[in-house]
Amino acid sequence: MPLQLAPSRGRDRLGGSSQPLERALEGAIMSVQVTPHPAWVAELDATLEPHREAILDTPVIVHASENALINGKIQDFLVAFYPIIRDFPQWLQMLLDRSPEDGKVFFRDNIRVERRHDAMWRAMGDGFNVPRARFQTPEPMIDEVKEFHAYLTEMCRTAPFGEAVSATNYAVEGVAQKISEKALRGLAKNVKIGPRGRWWLEEHAKYDDEHPIHALEIIKGCVQRGEAPKAVTQAAQKSLSYMREAMVATYE
Repeated sequence: MPLQLAPSRGRDRLGGSSQPLERALEGAIMSVQVTPHPAWVAELDATLEPHREAILDTPVIVHASENALINGKIQDFLVAFYPIIRDFPQWLQMLLDRSPEDGKVFFRDNIRVERRHDAMWRAMGDGFNVPRARFQTPEPMIDEVKEFHAYLTEMCRTAPFGEAVSATNYAVEGVAQKISEKALRGLAKNVKIGPRGRWWLEEHAKYDDEHPIHALEIIKGCVQRGEAPKAVTQAAQKSLSYMREAMVATYE
């Protein structure tokens, strides 16, 4: 039985060098010290890359990149996938509640950012003429979304910390930036949805790649303290598989 939450209102491009990464996030400066990667990190990314590409090849993302989304299907997709967007801050709160001290700033900032993404997602719904009542009155989750939702809930609640961060921040946030970049190839030309309709995509394309970089540093620390590289890899791989299945099912 899936676990339920109440509604709430990349990879390292620095080659593993030890240097600060700073970027403005909605008016705040976030900084992470990127440490040299152990060998297992390359194996992690090599394992995950086909799963990331499979998500980018789902019909909804391909159609978005071609500015050829099917009207009824994209409306249903935005509503059916909404529980993942809506409840992401609550999963991050679960991680914050059991985070080591050196990760708390990251999770606090990430929660603040993700809370705004709910409104951004619903604004995208406005752009595609989704009736607002469909977001305000929760619809039953389809099976694939329910499985993905339950997996993230259980991981954030009970899994070893590195596995939970790998499944949530490294896997999901890591691919969100690439989803947004590809989707905007087509939707940037879509006059109908306007800037507000692209708000969620543009925000993720702009900065979200920093979140998985910081998440990876947290995961590396967990592995140093005894978690298994294979386990954190499998956690992220499973998350991406569930995510792909949900994205396919919600656009059918």
